Amino acid sequence: MKPIATLDAWLLKLPLERPYKLSFGPVAELDTVLVRVTHPDGAIGWGEATLLTGYTDETIGGTWDRACEILDSLRGRPSNGRAEGLPDLRLEAMLDALDASHPFLTTALRTADEMAARSPLLQVAATDSRPVRVPLLGLLQGDTPERLGDEAELLLAAGYTTLKVKVGFDAARDAQTVAAAQRAVAGRALLRLDANQGYGAAAACDFVGRLDPEGIELFEQPCAAGDWAAHMQVAAVAAQRGLPLMLDESIYSLHEIEQAATLGAAAFIKVKLMKFNSLTRLDAALLRIEALGLQAVLGNGVATELSCWMEACIAARRIGNAGEMNGFLKPRERLFTEPLPLRNGAIELPAGYWPQIDAERVAGLALAHRSARPLAVH
Repeated sequence: MKPIATLDAWLLKLPLERPYKLSFGPVAELDTVLVRVTHPDGAIGWGEATLLTGYTDETIGGTWDRACEILDSLRGRPSNGRAEGLPDLRLEAMLDALDASHPFLTTALRTADEMAARSPLLQVAATDSRPVRVPLLGLLQGDTPERLGDEAELLLAAGYTTLKVKVGFDAARDAQTVAAAQRAVAGRALLRLDANQGYGAAAACDFVGRLDPEGIELFEQPCAAGDWAAHMQVAAVAAQRGLPLMLDESIYSLHEIEQAATLGAAAFIKVKLMKFNSLTRLDAALLRIEALGLQAVLGNGVATELSCWMEACIAARRIGNAGEMNGFLKPRERLFTEPLPLRNGAIELPAGYWPQIDAERVAGLALAHRSARPLAVH
């Protein structure tokens, strides 16, 4: 990391346009820690940590507390009255110590630094006449065949060619929902099925057995993140039906990617920037997935446009399927002064695109704000 003149953090709560239905409960708002790094030359970069209860062991309260401890340690004043070793460490050493336990937070800080440094990974090869297109996934959330049909028509008309259906609630009812989605789509788009860890192995196998695999691209994260035996079992059953398995919540590092390949627990691996500590490490993970003969899916459905823009820049280089960096479409409030361009079911990045955060809007949305001006940080 470069020397930092100023480090700021805000705690945000961003209500969604409509609840996001997941197997572990509906999500009504984004809980986000937003950080800003300012380099001595005035260059500014931003990063985010958006926490989803049930998806990660990190919590928004714990992440904010740790962010405050880092800021206070850089000022030489621990927030809780005791140093816990942090004041004796440089910022990068602090982040190294937190990578495993708080990857969302360390990703926010490192990507802010990478943005301020104008990382080449954030600069896409667009031309003046032809922007870079990153196709996105559309979300089907209807709870009746009629609503699914209406949603499907709207998404197809908007240019989406891959749609996701959330499952993981009840195997029999979920299979009926998928069948209704297949009828609504009628072969005009691929379907991804995402259980968000909602099944045990037996229920997941029961669900797979009820499906017609026609038009289904993959089946995502049926069982608990750490239950590798369950995923091996489900992957074997699903493969017999021609239905590839994808892991998401199970994947936090290169170690889990290697494990998935070794065990044959998945054909697809989904990665998200917030779990890989930096843009550089995310890019390396995608290269490793390819080298192992697996297919990568990239993107975060629970994030602001900041993280989604960063993921789109990486996807433009590495990914050939629909991106899941559609979280920016869910909140009522946007953080960019100019919205992230979206046309025909894709993020479109024109030549020279570089977003600006609306600092006044951030201040108006913030529940809390902390700032530090380190004298010397390496």
